[in-house]
Formats: sequence, structure tokens, C-alpha cells
Amino acid sequence: MANESTNQDKTKANGQQQGKGKQPRVISHPNDVAGLVMMQIDAVNTKKDELTIATKGLSDTAKQLVRAYSQQAAAIAKLQKRVKELEDKAKEK
Repeated sequence: MANESTNQDKTKANGQQQGKGKQPRVISHPNDVAGLVMMQIDAVNTKKDELTIATKGLSDTAKQLVRAYSQQAAAIAKLQKRVKELEDKAKEK
């Protein structure tokens, strides 16, 4: 399919081709069409698998960041409580 768009780009308005003089690939046999379709499906499936792996990696990273953030927020809350207790003790004296 990419080959077709490249050939279309090289075609002049009057139908003659520019460049290296390659003729567009014409497929007339059903087995050739089926083979090309299967190749395209395989290429799409490969990209989908790569995207799935990348998405899972991003999801795992996001989970780790959320976990770290919640731990830090809990530690900050604990420190704030401790500071308030110490300030209250200092006021009593």
C-alpha cells in the first residue's frame, strides 16, 4: 500500500511516471491479494502488540508513582501531626 502512494506521488497529471520509471505493482491473482492482506494484518497485529506492551509498562509505572506518592503523603501527614503535638507541648510549658 505504501508502494502505491509512492507511485501515485511520482505520477504526472498526464499519467506518465516520473523518477526511475517503475510501473505500479498490479496484483491480479487472488492468492497474491490474500497474501498481501495477511501481511498487512500481521503488521497491524505486531503494532497492536507493541502498543499493548507499551501501555502495560506505562500503567505499571503509573501504579508505582501513585504508591510512592501515597507513601510520601502519609509520611508528611504523620510529620505534620508530630509537629503539631510538639508545638502544643511547647505552648503548655
